[in-house]
Parts: sequence; C-alpha cells; structure tokens
Amino acid sequence: MSRIAVLLATLSLLLIPAPGRAAFHIAVIDELMSGAGGNSNIQYVEIRQLIAGNNNVCHTRLTVFKCMADGGGVQVLIDNLGGAGATQPCVPNGTAGARWIMASPDAATFLAASGITPDVTWNNGTTGNIPTACGMVCWGAPGSILPPTDPSTWMAGVPTNYVDCVAYGPYDGTAEPFGNPAATDTPGGGTFSLTRMGDTMFSNNFSNNFQLACPSPTSNPAQAKGDFGPCPPSGTTTTLRATTSTTVTTTSFPPGSGQPVAGTKLLLKANPSKPAKKALVLVAKDAGLVAGDPTQTGGSLRVSTSAGGGFDTSYPLPASRWKPIGKVRGYRFKDPAGPIKSVVVKPGKLAKAIGKGSGLGHTLAVNPDPVTVLLAVGTQRDCMSFAGGKFVARKKYLATNDPPPAACP
Repeated sequence: MSRIAVLLATLSLLLIPAPGRAAFHIAVIDELMSGAGGNSNIQYVEIRQLIAGNNNVCHTRLTVFKCMADGGGVQVLIDNLGGAGATQPCVPNGTAGARWIMASPDAATFLAASGITPDVTWNNGTTGNIPTACGMVCWGAPGSILPPTDPSTWMAGVPTNYVDCVAYGPYDGTAEPFGNPAATDTPGGGTFSLTRMGDTMFSNNFSNNFQLACPSPTSNPAQAKGDFGPCPPSGTTTTLRATTSTTVTTTSFPPGSGQPVAGTKLLLKANPSKPAKKALVLVAKDAGLVAGDPTQTGGSLRVSTSAGGGFDTSYPLPASRWKPIGKVRGYRFKDPAGPIKSVVVKPGKLAKAIGKGSGLGHTLAVNPDPVTVLLAVGTQRDCMSFAGGKFVARKKYLATNDPPPAACP
C-alpha cells in the first residue's frame, strides 16, 4: 500500500462516525531491540497507535529485510499475527498513544528479563532474528481499514505492503519505500534500543528519525513498562551523537566534566492515559552557564534519576536545528517534530528547554526526586540537580530554585 494511499485512508477515516472507526494502519514502529540485556534471544518490536481504534492488528506480519552481507532477501518472523482463526482486536487497548510489543523467544523468558509480558511472541530459533547491525524491519499489511484475513494473499517481500518500516546501519537490501537514508544507529548493542524520536505521522515515518535510548518496552493493555536493568550501566561513559545534514559528529563527556549551575525550574508532566500530553520545561538562570557552538557539533539534553522506578533519557539536539541569536549572543534550537521542541541558550545568562509528547522518557509513577539534568551545547556542558520538588503521582513534578550541584556526574 503506498504512502499516498495511507494518507487518503487516514483522511477518509476521520470522516467516519466514531463508532465505526476500527483500523490498524495509523500506527508506527516505535522501538526496536535485538539482544536485550546481552541475551541474543531476547528481541522486541514495539508498535505505537497514533490515533484511537488502531488495535485491530490480527493477521498482520512482522518481516525482516536483510542486508547483502547477510545474504539479502526476506525473512518473515510472524506470518499471521494471532493465527488464522483470530478475531479482532488482537490487542485490547486501542486508545491513542497506546503501545504493544512483539517479542522473542517466548513470553516467560521475556517476562523474566524485562518484568513485563509481551503481547505477541515469535520463536527466534525457528523463524529468525532481528539483525543486530544492518537490516530493515517492517510490520503491517495492506488494507485501509482491516488487514486481509489471509496473509498468503499478499507478498511479504514488498515493503510498500506494510504499515511502517525501519531501516538501519549500512542497509543495502530491498529498497526502502521512500528512499530515505537508514538510521545510523542500530538495535543490537545490548544496552540501548533504537527508538523513534517523534510522534508525527508521515514525518520521517520510514527509518531516519531514530536514535539510541534506554529500552522501555511497553505492553498492552495496562501499558506496563519494562526494562533490562540500569541504563546506562554504572561505570560507563555516555556518548551522545549529533547529526548534521552531511556529517555525524560524536561528542564524548567523561564523568565529572561540565559546569555546575543553579536550576531555576524543572517541570515534568505525565498522563498515563494520554502519552501525547507529556511535557518538560527546564529553566536555568546562572552567570556560570557555558555553551559551545552547536551549529557544528549539535548538543543533547539528558534527564535522569535513580529514585523510584528510575528513568534516564538523552534527547539528541542535531546541529541542523540550531541557529545563532543575533551576533552570537547565544543559540536557539527548534524541532517541531521531536520530543524537545525548543531550546534557548545564552551563556552567562539563560538556558531554557521545552519538550512535549509521547517521545519524552520520564515516568511519574513514583517521586523521581532528585532529578539530574545535563545540557550539552556544542563542546560545553552544564549540569543541574533538582530536589525537594512538589510531586503529584502520575501527573506532575515541579522543583524550583535549586543551587548548583557540587560537581557534574
């Protein structure tokens, strides 16, 4: 099914009265991982519904397209989701933003490793694996409302037959439908997953809007979130990658490097039933604020805590999205499609960041206090620590006027 056809189907779907909206195709591949926790058998693909009612996923396929170095060709991991006798819907929670996962090698093994039960499984020892370093993963089926009940009626080796595909590494197999460049990062490192960084459909919908992030497989219907242990592992150095239109530059910050500054405000909002309502607001006003030139090497924003359930999310801030303010009085970042919408940095004066949407990684099931924030701008990095904040479970965390930390982590 072509992307134009999907768009037309989307528009027609919006004209159908609410009770009749039953579909499967307004969704995206949100996360990939192969070899989770160092176990090569533990793999998963997470799907996110962009609008309500897209949980009618019975009879779809999960397929891998191989790179030429791996022999090329196609390998179907799940040929008929739910089986020939399955009736819709195959996942019960059809709310907008809801996620569900397909995983290997079986439900018990994945539960033991991640703490959650997958919605669908495949036996990787029988049907195959998600390639770790180079490949393309596709999920879905043709059709505008419901997928065909018999997948044998359509060709698995045609990428345009799927709802979404994600290519990564030096991919050179069957052509990706839009010809977009493959994601530079790959899902097989064992620590991080390949994660979508936006939530706008038809915007980098096929492959090049992905970065490495701590894995967060989420199962349906309760939207339970799993993990595979501390991320990043203790004792490691975090490397952040910034991408321009022509080059990829890596900026590495050793532990303890950076400028401690006072944190004026950190606001985190969450809504378990409406992931798109997540929000982040960061403000720092400190004469010690530093910044390099992000138009050359990009930047990043990392928000983390080890309290409660913990979270640790790094948001890349690509160089192509930065512009100088005036005669280089500072720098401004804008990315309407990404989780971090805007950043303003004026050295010695102000740093402000605003994020919104389901791409934000923080969770507020328990109090995250204290929260560490690292803002890298070019080759310079500022660090803040927020503590003693006001907390409302599953809704809000607000901390204000915190002094600089003794040192950066």
